[in-house]
Amino acid sequence: MKKISVVTLGCKVNQYDTAALLNHLPSSEFAKNERFDEPADVYVIDTCTVTHKADSEARNYIYRAKRSNPRGVVIVTGCYAQVSPEQLSAMEEVDYVIGNSHKFSSLLGVIRRGEVQSEPKVLISDIFSEKKRKFDTPDIRFFPDRTRAFLKVQDGCNYACTFCVIPRARGRSRSLGTGEVISRLRTLAQAGYREVVLTGVHLASYGRDIGSDLVSLLGEIENSGAVRRIRLSSLDPADTGEDLINFVSNSEVVCPSFHVALQSGDRDILRKMRRRYSPEQFLECTDSIRDALPEAAIGTDIMVGFPGETQKQFENSRDVAAASELTYFHVFPYSVRKMTPAANMQDQIPPQVKKERSAELRALGKTKKEDFYRKFIGRTLDAIVESNSRCTTENYINVKLTEDCASAGSEIKIKIKDVRNEVAYAVAM
Repeated sequence: MKKISVVTLGCKVNQYDTAALLNHLPSSEFAKNERFDEPADVYVIDTCTVTHKADSEARNYIYRAKRSNPRGVVIVTGCYAQVSPEQLSAMEEVDYVIGNSHKFSSLLGVIRRGEVQSEPKVLISDIFSEKKRKFDTPDIRFFPDRTRAFLKVQDGCNYACTFCVIPRARGRSRSLGTGEVISRLRTLAQAGYREVVLTGVHLASYGRDIGSDLVSLLGEIENSGAVRRIRLSSLDPADTGEDLINFVSNSEVVCPSFHVALQSGDRDILRKMRRRYSPEQFLECTDSIRDALPEAAIGTDIMVGFPGETQKQFENSRDVAAASELTYFHVFPYSVRKMTPAANMQDQIPPQVKKERSAELRALGKTKKEDFYRKFIGRTLDAIVESNSRCTTENYINVKLTEDCASAGSEIKIKIKDVRNEVAYAVAM
């Protein structure tokens, strides 16, 4: 039996892709290592390319693989492989570069039959130009080392934000049929998962290619009774309308948590980014969520240091974030991506300025999160156990239990006692 080491970098979509591949890898032929650095016959690195840091992390795993076993087969797939195959194929440690265009048609075969190559073999096509490409991710029965499952229901993106290379890495928007979504949810529920996160590259685009939409999908899921609990991954503020907010507020299945990506709180920067909303519309969105769901978590992504961002424009972002109903932030320094308009814009911001602005926003995010958590001190909430001492509530509060209790994946009730350093401390009831 061969040994395989696998690492997934980046978003929930990538995590789903990797898990789907492992689900379809014959257990009679391969045993997965617990740690990537254990000697293996095959190494698979499923890459991200959102930032330079993500690219660097992928290359680091490539070096680690060859150090672990110089005779092991090193396979690089995912978004970095799709967008920059020439960089990866120039690395002598790499045996195969398999883009997202070939991830599900070729990767399993290469894992099973691949050999060390004198020169890397590259399997890739222009996924962005394939306008009729269908949703092709296989089904999934279990998530290795996960207490909640992900289900990818949408892939690709039809929009063209000036900083983002992901449409070229993932192709155009395409959706999994509603009936198949429900079937896959039932399979995951039967495997014991009490919560499933619906995910996609641009989740709000779900169904536009198959005559449906996200709210209709959620209605079908609710009516089917296929799964106990659904959580939504990241949404675009331009697509987070009253119909979706009202559905979630009345739902007995969809968790009261939203993640809506702000990116910038400055009107001119949003235009340069080619985003489809204004700061005022973002605030209207978060206000609407809070009015309909007073206890919901509301998170966001904020980018700092976009080309030409002045101190005043950064302060506009900070002020919008402070005035909003947001409860947590993911803060990202802008990273130049080739093949994007922003890469050629003037006035690129120095790294030290990005670092300082990021630190200021993260401090604000810490305060917002802890203030939100403290509202629930003394309250009893439903939660799913992530490990013996950690769990997550329906409204996305990160909880550390004062003593070990139920096994991972169990649903329990907890009472929050204290909040410190962005963690709520609680006892199991």
